[in-house]
Amino acid sequence: MDNNSARRASMILGGIMVAALLFSAIAPIFTQNAVQQLTPVATDAPTATLPAVVTDFSGIKFDQDYLHPSGLFSIAQPTGWIPGQQTTKADGVEITMNNGDLLSVIQVAIQINPAPIADINELDGLYTTATLNGSWSNYRRDPQTNLNYRETARVREENKLTIDFELQNNRQQVFVARQVAWWDTNWVYSIRVVTPNNQIELLKYLVDNLTPTFKPNRVFAGAPADWSAYFDPTNGSIIRFPSTWTLTDSAPGRPASIDSAGGTLRVQSQAASSPVDEASARSWVMSNVPSAAITSVNPATRATASGYSVAYTYTDSDSNPNSGLALLLNGENNTVYSANLRLFEANVDLNDDAAQVAHAEAMQILNSFQLLTGVNVPLPTATATLTLPPPSNTPEASATPTASNTPVPPTATNTEVPPTATPVPSNTPVPPTNTPEPPTSTSVPPTSTPKPTNTTAPTAEATSEATASS
Repeated sequence: MDNNSARRASMILGGIMVAALLFSAIAPIFTQNAVQQLTPVATDAPTATLPAVVTDFSGIKFDQDYLHPSGLFSIAQPTGWIPGQQTTKADGVEITMNNGDLLSVIQVAIQINPAPIADINELDGLYTTATLNGSWSNYRRDPQTNLNYRETARVREENKLTIDFELQNNRQQVFVARQVAWWDTNWVYSIRVVTPNNQIELLKYLVDNLTPTFKPNRVFAGAPADWSAYFDPTNGSIIRFPSTWTLTDSAPGRPASIDSAGGTLRVQSQAASSPVDEASARSWVMSNVPSAAITSVNPATRATASGYSVAYTYTDSDSNPNSGLALLLNGENNTVYSANLRLFEANVDLNDDAAQVAHAEAMQILNSFQLLTGVNVPLPTATATLTLPPPSNTPEASATPTASNTPVPPTATNTEVPPTATPVPSNTPVPPTNTPEPPTSTSVPPTSTPKPTNTTAPTAEATSEATASS
């Protein structure tokens, strides 16, 4: 090998050795970075926080009432609790009110039992483990007990049953609840309140103040529970009607129309110069129903109000013979309340016993016409209207239509409120049905495995102590 070849080989070998040394020094840096990039950093799952404990209850008022759309009961609506799911069934009715800021739910129910309740033992027997577990199925199931709740206290009084519960939602937030139940004949009443477990004083405050405001309208006992009701908060008049009838026009203080395929009903109140008697009852029908011919007049009484029922026949605009019955009741200050039912059927005298049997539904409607007292349902808020200027090519604006020609939406008591959390219906015949979770005001992304919060669940002794102190 000549000198040039030896020199070239030595240079190549030296370059290889230098490259090897450099690689051995740099490689650990890349390896360390790769390991750091592949190793995930553990992040705690976010948890929902409970609202601050309420110590000042002066802002929670009970001076406005909620009337259930069925008309079967009213109860105070506490400040901050918004009506949600309204349930009306043949065997009972209920309402849930939600407070998203305080994570609280109020649930009020009437359940119509197949037979009268005899005593506290029968009432207590309705609330078994199975029925209670079904009513709490929106809550987290305990893997050890396989129940959706834990009962912490049950107190039986002479005619009232109080049950305390501990619950968890799917975020493992802990809640407490109290249910008060009592009965009247075959109507079972129930009030449930749910709050976070740090709001026990709020829980007791709500239960203690809500219970005295509950007013069942047993004047409607025996009529179908799943009927709707129209209530005018300006004068306290109420009437119930089947779901096949439709409220087509209404506004507080104005006549309301309720229609069906077989007839129409008009409800209103009017000022009179004197209480209605038989002569003025006849005159009222002749003035309000063109071409009416009086068939019969009978005295009528609804609760403490009295008046007359006037049966009549008339011919409609298409020359069809129809029938009607006008129920006129005297109110305070010479106010006349009227429920005028027209049937699209000829020669029906609804003052006649046989006709009343043949038209039982129509008579149930008229028999439900009442005056409710002591119910403070707020008037719906008036909606502002936009007045548009006249078109540029019109020299003068057209006359503004009168209020009587402007369609007005029904009152709030007849407008269904969309539920904020839909409860799962229960198949058990025990009130109340499935109680929804309180709505949360803190948005928390769901995780595959909920992480327990640092909130300590109350012990049975603590909850029982709260029950005893109440």
